[in-house]
Amino acid sequence: MTRLSAITSLYRVAWGEQRRLLVTYLALLAGDVLTTGLFGLALRALIEGALHRDLRVALGATVVAALCWTTSAVGSWARTNMVYLLAEAVSVELDTRILGMVGRLDTVEHLENPEYVDRVALLRGGGDLLAHYAWGLLDVVATLLRLAIVLTLLAVVAPPMLALALLLGPVLWLQRRGQQRISHSLLATAEGTRLADHLYSLLTEPAAGMEIRIAGAGEALQERARLTRTSLIRQQEHARWAAAGLALAGWTLFVLGYAVALLFIMDSVSSGRAEPGDVLLVITLTMNLRAQAEGTIATLQRTGEGLHFLDAYLWLNARAAGTASSGRAAVPDRLDAGITLRGVSFSYPGTELPVLRDIDLHVPAGSTLAIVGEHGAGKSTLVKLLCKLYEPTGGTIAVDGVPLADLPAEQWRSRTTASFQDYARFAFLLRESVGVGDLSALDDLARIGRAVAHGDAELIVEQLPSGLETQLGGLFDGLELSGGQWQRVALSRAFMRPTPLLFALDEPTASLDARSEYTVYQRQLEFAKRHARASGTVTVMISHRFSTVRTADHIVVLSDGRIVERGSHEELMTLGGNYAELYTLQADGYKPSPSQAPARRRDAVSVTPQAGPHDPGHRPSTDPS
Repeated sequence: MTRLSAITSLYRVAWGEQRRLLVTYLALLAGDVLTTGLFGLALRALIEGALHRDLRVALGATVVAALCWTTSAVGSWARTNMVYLLAEAVSVELDTRILGMVGRLDTVEHLENPEYVDRVALLRGGGDLLAHYAWGLLDVVATLLRLAIVLTLLAVVAPPMLALALLLGPVLWLQRRGQQRISHSLLATAEGTRLADHLYSLLTEPAAGMEIRIAGAGEALQERARLTRTSLIRQQEHARWAAAGLALAGWTLFVLGYAVALLFIMDSVSSGRAEPGDVLLVITLTMNLRAQAEGTIATLQRTGEGLHFLDAYLWLNARAAGTASSGRAAVPDRLDAGITLRGVSFSYPGTELPVLRDIDLHVPAGSTLAIVGEHGAGKSTLVKLLCKLYEPTGGTIAVDGVPLADLPAEQWRSRTTASFQDYARFAFLLRESVGVGDLSALDDLARIGRAVAHGDAELIVEQLPSGLETQLGGLFDGLELSGGQWQRVALSRAFMRPTPLLFALDEPTASLDARSEYTVYQRQLEFAKRHARASGTVTVMISHRFSTVRTADHIVVLSDGRIVERGSHEELMTLGGNYAELYTLQADGYKPSPSQAPARRRDAVSVTPQAGPHDPGHRPSTDPS
């Protein structure tokens, strides 16, 4: 998409949404252009009629001048209001397109790219500015036509006055240079603007309110926000002062030329080479020339800012088009072989440090894989690669022998369900916040009810005043849930997919207590086994609670982005490596210390306590399937 095609599309949107309004706007704009020359000629005829005592000419000229002035004034007022209506109609479509471009990006890699984040920050709500940019271009065309009329009349009445037109060139060039400085400052301060907005959110939203107050960090954050805003203002002020200095230099040159031109025309009148009416016409045209120049500059400034947003819009469109999924292979109806990783490596955008290194792994269809390791080992990254949220920087991932890169992202995700530790909090109705897990069933109350049950969220539904129809989130005067309640809603969302091939669980119970976590994992295990039989579903889980991990068919241990151990729970415990060490450390945490152990009688029979459902050593004896 080029600038021209993008601008043309804006006019097509306006033509389709507000055709009559657009035609009226163009008619008023054309009328305003025509009055530019007519008003000056009418004033000249008025002076000439008065000097020659020709009442008919003077009255006719007065009527024409009054009509021109009225047309210009009323038309200007009407066009100003029409522009807002037209811009509103176009901006809605543009904002929709911008959101669509963001949504079309298959992966989330762009969210790690500062350039992308800065440009999207500029485009946030920028549809209105882009729409005004389109109408600003029409004003530029109209202004150029007015200038042409003024210059033509000056060439007829006083040809030497055309020299003033030459002085407009430096004025426009200097103004343009100033506008470029302002545009560059906006892009240069985009990151700082995001920081200032983040600090404002921290200080005004409830999420961080308790920690800020307990830590006594409010004043420090306020000072940092103030310094950040002050720095941004200074940087932008510097650019605007530089732009003002360039504009002052250009207009000073024009004023000097204008003074010389007035002296010339007055000399022509005194010598009889020109009539008094010519003087008024020249003054009027010259002032009009200045007004048109100022209008051109103001319009160029507005369009310059709009052009800045248009370039960001085109950049985003090109990125969305360039990263669209090229996969053409069909996603299988069920898994027969499973998911295989060969030599998979990954580094986050903008970094060279690999997070995953040479991962070789096969997960058989219908099996459950647990991934364990210390923080930063690459566990969550591996899950995101399987969900096609990132593309590997090395190696391949295959689904039943077909490279994951060849599968359309949208189709693969339609057969994937996941729950993450950094879950989303959708401020929707409760049924919508759950149902968004499968948009095709957004109004299927039966399926939503089953998902709520699997996510252990029935009690939440029962306690809310309107049940599933309760508005969530304080942003819209809804009910704010606790962290654990929000996580149950997110878990319920993960159970909405009817036939997933991949079921990914990345610490989905981090905000739950041990008893609730056990209940949820039993239901997840039941869900996984049922779909393993029906569709060969692969379940991948990440958990720091080993009582859950040990139930998996296969366990891999990651360290520094590599698989260092693999096997079943029993095999890894026999191996006595990292897994066994971590498991033992957590198991010891559940045992009472010697000082806490109750005293035993010497003749008492020694009985090993049975592990509870939340202890690392506990393995449920019942098959939840």
